[in-house]
Amino acid sequence: MIKVNLITIKRRKPIQIPFAAIFGVIAVAAILAGFYFATIWIEDFNKDKEKEKTELEQEIATKSKKFDERDRLNQQLSQLNIQIDQLKQLSGINLLQWSEVFKEMTKVVPEDTVWLTNLRIDSDRRVQMTGIAAAKPEDKEGKRLTVGIQSFINQLQGHGFFEEVFLTNANKNQFEKAPVMRFDITCRVKRTFEAK
Repeated sequence: MIKVNLITIKRRKPIQIPFAAIFGVIAVAAILAGFYFATIWIEDFNKDKEKEKTELEQEIATKSKKFDERDRLNQQLSQLNIQIDQLKQLSGINLLQWSEVFKEMTKVVPEDTVWLTNLRIDSDRRVQMTGIAAAKPEDKEGKRLTVGIQSFINQLQGHGFFEEVFLTNANKNQFEKAPVMRFDITCRVKRTFEAK
């Protein structure tokens, strides 16, 4: 026997889900949401930076006022220092007194080897000295007559009161039957001294 089925059964077609379109829509939505949040974050970041900029400008304005005040005070200080120097110059507080010069002169002349025989001080503070130098007492033969002169010149050059020290003349001579060196030295006494 043969069965014939005359009724056709419709086959259901499987539902096709457009995954590509859904993923595309989700991706676009995610991009838009990311762009939106990035825009909000950038705006907040810009606002913070603008606030920092304003604070820095205010700080700079405040500090520039302080710098201006410092510069003004430095100018006043330099003017006061100039006035103090002028007053010191008028009062003569830094001028060398002749009593000090003579006192220091006795300190720089080497003992036992140098004797000053003539001392002349001109109005321009130039000093002309004539003296006699002998050998040290332990040098019995008197071979080293110039040691005292060298020591005297070094003392004058190293002292703060004297400048332009020159040995102008030195001759071997006899004094009371002993060999000596007669010498001439010129120097200048400084007008002022540096306060220590």
